[in-house]
Amino acid sequence: MKALVFHKPNVVSIEERPIPAVGQGEALLKVHACGICGTDIHILHGEHIVKFPVIPGHEFSGEIVEIGQGVTNVKPGDRVTVDPNITDKTCWFCRRGEMHLCENLTAVGVNYDGGFAEYCRVPAEQAYPLPDSVSLDDAALAEPLACCIHGMDRAGVTSGSSVVLLGAGSIGLMLLQLAKSAGAAPVIVSEPDERKRTLAAGFGADIVLDPTMDDVAERVIAETHVGADIVVESAGRPETAALALKLARRGGTVLQFGVVGPDSTIAISPYDVFYRELTLCGSFVNPFSHARAIDLLAREKVKVAQLVTHRFPLVSAAEALQTAQGRDAVKILITPNE
Repeated sequence: MKALVFHKPNVVSIEERPIPAVGQGEALLKVHACGICGTDIHILHGEHIVKFPVIPGHEFSGEIVEIGQGVTNVKPGDRVTVDPNITDKTCWFCRRGEMHLCENLTAVGVNYDGGFAEYCRVPAEQAYPLPDSVSLDDAALAEPLACCIHGMDRAGVTSGSSVVLLGAGSIGLMLLQLAKSAGAAPVIVSEPDERKRTLAAGFGADIVLDPTMDDVAERVIAETHVGADIVVESAGRPETAALALKLARRGGTVLQFGVVGPDSTIAISPYDVFYRELTLCGSFVNPFSHARAIDLLAREKVKVAQLVTHRFPLVSAAEALQTAQGRDAVKILITPNE
């Protein structure tokens, strides 16, 4: 099979690899589509712990072509999406029901070869069969949607919550749809890219701001009078992480969703957190939310087809990775078998 291989930071190639052999409890997928995630770009630049060499890609869908002994939840011919996060199920966190915080967490596309290949081997228990109403393209975005669902759970968005979203990439636009579905109002989106602002307006944002032209803090105060109930940083930038703290009202919540580089820091005043009684929280991966993501896609409560702005065959993966680092793309899919 053909596969995209990351050998070390910023060194990649398309290679011929053996189709993986399936062991007990495993399944082999013919990959239909795999999304490029911000984490993949961090891995590319050596900003994320990874086992090199690796075939990246953790947002993917496909068709089961072979199963190993003991597999009962999927069968050949099933259309599936994959939860890439693998836990040990026995550590202190797993036994408290916080499996996403597993002390030995690993992931397909990070520690094991992932979806930027014609075929991918996964633990069968990580594969979720799809209803007929969910396309394989949409299913490739089930994993990031599942992460967004967890983020909304963490932030505590409810009817009437005022929400500010900093960043309207694919993640921000999914968070926007979830916030609107929860009854949040107003939902204010700040995004410098015109195409993404247009998408945000189309998905129901009450106010869309251009941070290169608008004073975001001033507009948020004008619309909410006191600041937002919930501010979500989904751009993955230190400057927007710092801005998020300024936009929350007293008693408000700031959710750090975007992946900022591990060496980045911002200044936080402990007194400010105390006096304003801020809640600061993070959101990490997708505990017990993958099935919920599939349900939302099946019922068209969250629409993801419009987020896909580019599709590349595997042989053009280098161009795809370059495009993903610019502002023109919202979500890019690599289609290994096209």
